[in-house]
Amino acid sequence: MGAEKKWLFTLFSAAMLSLFLILVFSISAFSSPGDHFPSLIHRGPHHPPAFAYYIFGGRSDKDQIFRLFLAVYHPRNRYLLHLGAEASDNERRALAAEVAAVPAVRSFGNADVVGKPDRINFMGASNIASTLRAASVLLKVASEWDWFITLSASDYPLITQDGMPPFG
Repeated sequence: MGAEKKWLFTLFSAAMLSLFLILVFSISAFSSPGDHFPSLIHRGPHHPPAFAYYIFGGRSDKDQIFRLFLAVYHPRNRYLLHLGAEASDNERRALAAEVAAVPAVRSFGNADVVGKPDRINFMGASNIASTLRAASVLLKVASEWDWFITLSASDYPLITQDGMPPFG
């Protein structure tokens, strides 16, 4: 009877070990690739600065905002995209879906689209209030950025430093 108990204990131990190893390997195989990327981004005084971008626009600016976002995108930075209150909810959802479809954004999780929009009047205080609110949101979401940059949909297309005409 003692030899039979040893055999059952060995069988049970081998089955549990096999189950444990299968679970560990299946979890690591299905883990998100983004789980490994953030460690590649180094921050601090001896590394390049990180930027927080607030990119905003109005009705029918969804495509320009998205192209501008792609033009300035870098995994080190943080992004907040805002379609004003005059834009439709369908435009806002479509922008959020386009941003979420970018593989780098899925991996790094560094871009958000404002769900409850502000009315933006470029001539009044609402523009300043919206910018301050965006900075506040970006600080709450992730505070590891060094500089805050505001861009509007009309800033697209950007001209790189290499594309600027010479002075003089």
